[in-house]
Amino acid sequence: MTQPNPRHRLVGMTLILMAMAPGRVSVCQRSSPVGRLQSSRLEPARGILRTLIGTWRFEMWFAGNFDGAPDVSGTRLVTTMFDDLRLLQWTEELDHSPIQTQGLIGFDSQSGRFFSSSVSSAGPAPQFMTGIVDTAEPLITFRQIADSADQAFSLTLLDADHFRAAALDRSWRAVFTRQP
Repeated sequence: MTQPNPRHRLVGMTLILMAMAPGRVSVCQRSSPVGRLQSSRLEPARGILRTLIGTWRFEMWFAGNFDGAPDVSGTRLVTTMFDDLRLLQWTEELDHSPIQTQGLIGFDSQSGRFFSSSVSSAGPAPQFMTGIVDTAEPLITFRQIADSADQAFSLTLLDADHFRAAALDRSWRAVFTRQP
């Protein structure tokens, strides 16, 4: 029996995630006051997502390691999916490890929320999260959709070439630096 392509499986999981999100935007909604509100939410979200596109070097520290060398490092590649800045795909490889992770991050203008899915070659199951943005930072706070455990994290854009991701329970933090 042929194994399904992992990329197709990830896209399928994302489509399920998007189906769970409240409502979709129809063509007639775009011209309504509600459609204009959705559009006004979309531009800041697209700006955040646009900043994330590229190749990133990351270093991660786990709880208790405040000033030592990173516990984990690697590379993340973020690209657009379907040529739309509302949906990005990413792949990640760790240095000195066969572990790979891939995922999607996007924005649903109907709900005004970000969504994220990820799956790791070392993990038992995919992770589905939803997030809200604080444009004053800019900061997105993500929480799991299924609250089996609170694994919330924040993603903060520091500038055009750096962003930080950190668990809200302070169990880990990572700094991403854009690569040429």
